Amino acid sequence: MGEKMNYKKYLLSIAVSYAFAGQGFAAPSADEIKQIGSTLTEFGATIAGNSDGSIPAYDPAKALTKPPAGYSPRQAAGGFPYVDPYAGEKPLFSITSKNLAQYADKVDDGNKALLAQYPDYRLDVYPTHRSAPPLPKFAHDNTLNNIAKPHLEGEGTGLADAHAQVPFPIPKTGNEAMWNFVVRFFRPYESGNFATYLIDSAGEKTLVTDSTVFYEHEYWDPSKTSSDYANRLVNNNKAPAAKSGSKDMRYTPLRLDIKSDSAWSYSPGQRRVRLAPEFKYDTVSAQYGGLITFDEITGFDGKQDRFEFKLIGKKEMYVPYNTYRTASAKLDELVKSGFVNPDKVRWELHRVWEVEATLKSGQRHTNPKKRFYLDEDSWNMAMYNSYDAAGKLHHSQNFVLFVGYDDVPMMRSEGVLIYDHSKRNYALASLPFDTRTGWYAVPPFSPNLLSPSAMAGAGIR
Repeated sequence: MGEKMNYKKYLLSIAVSYAFAGQGFAAPSADEIKQIGSTLTEFGATIAGNSDGSIPAYDPAKALTKPPAGYSPRQAAGGFPYVDPYAGEKPLFSITSKNLAQYADKVDDGNKALLAQYPDYRLDVYPTHRSAPPLPKFAHDNTLNNIAKPHLEGEGTGLADAHAQVPFPIPKTGNEAMWNFVVRFFRPYESGNFATYLIDSAGEKTLVTDSTVFYEHEYWDPSKTSSDYANRLVNNNKAPAAKSGSKDMRYTPLRLDIKSDSAWSYSPGQRRVRLAPEFKYDTVSAQYGGLITFDEITGFDGKQDRFEFKLIGKKEMYVPYNTYRTASAKLDELVKSGFVNPDKVRWELHRVWEVEATLKSGQRHTNPKKRFYLDEDSWNMAMYNSYDAAGKLHHSQNFVLFVGYDDVPMMRSEGVLIYDHSKRNYALASLPFDTRTGWYAVPPFSPNLLSPSAMAGAGIR
């Protein structure tokens, strides 16, 4: 599949053969399935570039699938520091408050607000590289061979009959698009070390957490044929001192009928694990300095039951992309008063899926309206905006998107630049800063590692 035409023919041959095998549920039609490999990738991304060539055609031969020369991670299994393959490029232009009107239809509300508020804030726009790798063969084949099987349950709140695949490469609804994001591609087992800092309106830095996380993505385990969870994780806090030794554990089930308990916490002072039912919806997340709610972690986390998710469609937007300079920067290099140093953020023009979430009648939430911008080439979150009850912009997030090209190449978006537009402070979240590892592959966990009893047994005072 090194050549673009061979890649298209391979996808098309599988898609066409399956199109006539018969399918149930609200599956893609035979004509739609034929688009996979012809005009769409296995992710559902448009293969062609845009009309003026500022977004190039997707070519898997140009994706980042191998480490550049000089890559030497701190962990033998991979992770940081990454070499920036585009380090020598210069910006094509910059978007500022003075020329925003020229580009306004391609800039989200969060960055428009920052441009309006801070004269020195800007978006440096670079050439677009569609660097996202294709899926590994097992995931690629599962997506194409089982394209008609996945379906939603419970008004879109559950995902059924999907495993190790992009469930909806041709999404019809907002819920389908959000599930593509929730189960975006990961290694089955990962660990990583990162930190989060809160930056106040004067530019003062406060360490919120220094954590090591163990992450299981059962959904992408090729040794299994089905999965109950999109992911499970245990978060071990090392700093600051007030949090040292505490742990959090969370599950993300694919269906609501699996188990209602999904979050636990461990306190070293009490040496006790407790169920944490408040770790959801609009409860404020201390792990992010109180800057966001639990369901804003990674842009969206938790159940989809309180909102109506509307799929607006694909659109061209300026998004943070191939942001190696952000991910590898030292803390002090990133911090400006009010905003992240524009010198350290790379912006590119990409197509994204826009999804708008509106609070259902009879439900309550701090942010009754949300907008999500999902990368068409990977289903990772690129940007997020939330709005309060008065319709005023409340939070925004710019995700640090880059390809982790180590053992299993994939687009990564764990690092995030979070803004609270009411308090005028921000956070540099889940970044490796200086000597930390970022994410790397680990062997499969023991069956009981991600359990409340294991949390208690491993806890220390």
